[in-house]
Amino acid sequence: MARQEREKAELEQLRIDLYQEEEEEKARQRDQELLQSRIRKRLELIDAYQMQVQDKKRRKEQAQMQESEFRRKMMEKFAHDEQLEQMNAQRRRMKQLEHKRAVDALVEERRLLLQQEYERQVDEYKKERMLEEYRQQVIEQERQRMLHEHAAHLLGFLPKGVLRDERDLALFDEEFRTKFENLSVKRS
Repeated sequence: MARQEREKAELEQLRIDLYQEEEEEKARQRDQELLQSRIRKRLELIDAYQMQVQDKKRRKEQAQMQESEFRRKMMEKFAHDEQLEQMNAQRRRMKQLEHKRAVDALVEERRLLLQQEYERQVDEYKKERMLEEYRQQVIEQERQRMLHEHAAHLLGFLPKGVLRDERDLALFDEEFRTKFENLSVKRS
């Protein structure tokens, strides 16, 4: 009878141990997925930044080409207008200078508009960066809160890398740090 009770108790303990191991494995998988997600998002940010840099360079080259083409067409148009009027040489030179000033004013206006658009895009990018940094800060605060609330209960079962540095250890009391360091030494 006592043997059956003992076997029953051992079986129950094995079930409890198995359940705890499964829960710990699920927690480890969740942590791993969170880390992979964070890495993936950082890589996406880097890719987005590189694409922005390339896009900016391409837009600048395109704007320069458009400006040159615009200047050429305007000079051709003004020259054609001049020919139609058949002015004398002096008036033609004065008209050319006038045309050149008009073209320069138009080009400057276009440059200003392009500069304003570029500054708007830079501001937008900065806002996106600030928002992403804020989001990462919130994630880090939540990670530290979860560590502070749960790590003491999971001591000995925490996967390597969950506590990243001294700042993470500073969240806990001296007793926890001592136990954690002793476990780390044993694992090494």
